[in-house]
Amino acid sequence: MAAILCGGASRRMGSDKARLPHPSGGTLLERAAALAASCCKEVVLLSGERGYPELGLPALADAEPDCGPLGGLVAAMRRSGERAILLLPVDMTGLTAEHLSALIDGFREGDGPIVARGPERRHPALSIWPASSRFAAESSLSTGRLALHPLLDQLDARELELPSAALVNWNRPGDMKP
Repeated sequence: MAAILCGGASRRMGSDKARLPHPSGGTLLERAAALAASCCKEVVLLSGERGYPELGLPALADAEPDCGPLGGLVAAMRRSGERAILLLPVDMTGLTAEHLSALIDGFREGDGPIVARGPERRHPALSIWPASSRFAAESSLSTGRLALHPLLDQLDARELELPSAALVNWNRPGDMKP
């Protein structure tokens, strides 16, 4: 199952990032949804209290409000049952189906999560989480440890190097480059 992170407040951007135009056409959310659908049978939107009914995709509220991506991840894990979760950010405009395929091909059931890594750092918003990581994710959420990096460390996540152009995300108006 693919879960698209699209419920953030977009404070630095000043407007809803999901509805911004993607350089190749459509909106950032439409592009992310198409990418997710190209590799996963089920796609859900981790949109918090906000929904995007025009896409016709299920929208999940965070497992706990105001808990960032972890709240959305836990909500997706609760829905997925025993299936792994492809966590995908709405604002990585350079991602392609080939990048997602590489991440999926690198995932091994029975191992911990796999996370995309660029030359300088890893990007936990682009990752695959096995169902077996749900207990640790729920524990982190219930104790207020909301950052994904320490959770990835705890679960011995593997990293997959992707080109830096694939991992550029839009956070501020100045980031919006074709």
